[in-house]
Amino acid sequence: MKRALSDIAHKATTIDKDRRLSYAVELMEKENIARLPVTEEGELVGIITERDILEKIGSSRSLNFRTSSFHVSSSMTSDPFYLGESEKVIEAIVAFKEHGFSGIPILGSDIKIITKTDLMKVFEIPGYVSDKMNSTFHVVAPDDRVVHARRLLLDNNQHALPVWDGELVGLLTIQDIVFGMNEFREKTPGKYMESRLKEFIVEEIMSPDPKFARLEDKLEDIKKELIKGNFSSMPVLNFEDNIVGQISKDELVKCL
Repeated sequence: MKRALSDIAHKATTIDKDRRLSYAVELMEKENIARLPVTEEGELVGIITERDILEKIGSSRSLNFRTSSFHVSSSMTSDPFYLGESEKVIEAIVAFKEHGFSGIPILGSDIKIITKTDLMKVFEIPGYVSDKMNSTFHVVAPDDRVVHARRLLLDNNQHALPVWDGELVGLLTIQDIVFGMNEFREKTPGKYMESRLKEFIVEEIMSPDPKFARLEDKLEDIKKELIKGNFSSMPVLNFEDNIVGQISKDELVKCL
C-alpha cells in the first residue's frame, strides 16, 4: 500500500476534446480500453468512458444523429478527479471505493492512468465468490431490444447483463452496446433510424457462451480470469446452473 502510483500506473491513450465521438469509439475498440483522458493543447481537461458514450448515443435527443455528429466534449466529464504520480496506491484504492471511478488520471511528466485492473494485478484477493458477489442484478432475453438493455445498464449501474433463455446463453456488456450502436447509427440512414432501432435486438450484439463463476470459486482465480479476458464482470451460477449474482472488478477492489 506504500507503493507510489508511478509504480503501477500506465501511460494513457488520450484524445483531444474536439475530436469526433465516433473516433473515440474507434480508439477504444482498437486499444481495447474503456476510458480516455481528454486533453486540450496537451493539458488534461476531462475524461470520457464507454458509459458516457452509451448515455449520449442512445438518448432520445440524439435519435436521428450519427455518432460522428458529436464531439468528445459533448460527452466527457469535465475537470476530472486525478492524482499525482508520487501519491500512494492507497489513495487510488480509497478513491475507487468511495467514488466508483472506472479509471483515475495520474499526472506527472505525462498523463498516465490507473484502473481497477492495474490494482488487481499487484494484490492477491482472498476469499470466495459467495462472500463478495453482488446478488442484485438484471437479465435480458436474446430478443429484447437493445435500447431496453441500455436503459437497464445505465439505471442500475451494471457492467453487463446476463442473457437468459432458459439457461445462460450470452452476456451483453456496455462495450457491446457502444460498439454495436455506433455501427448501427453510422450505417442506418437517419429517416429509418427510429423504426429500425425497434428491431435492433440483444442477440445481434451479445457475446455468446460467456465465462461464468461458481459460488465456491476463489476470488483470486476469478480475478485472474477477469484480467486474462479483459472482462469487467461475470455472472455467478449455482449448482443448478441458475444465475444467483454477479462478481465484478468493483467487488474485488472493495476487498483491498
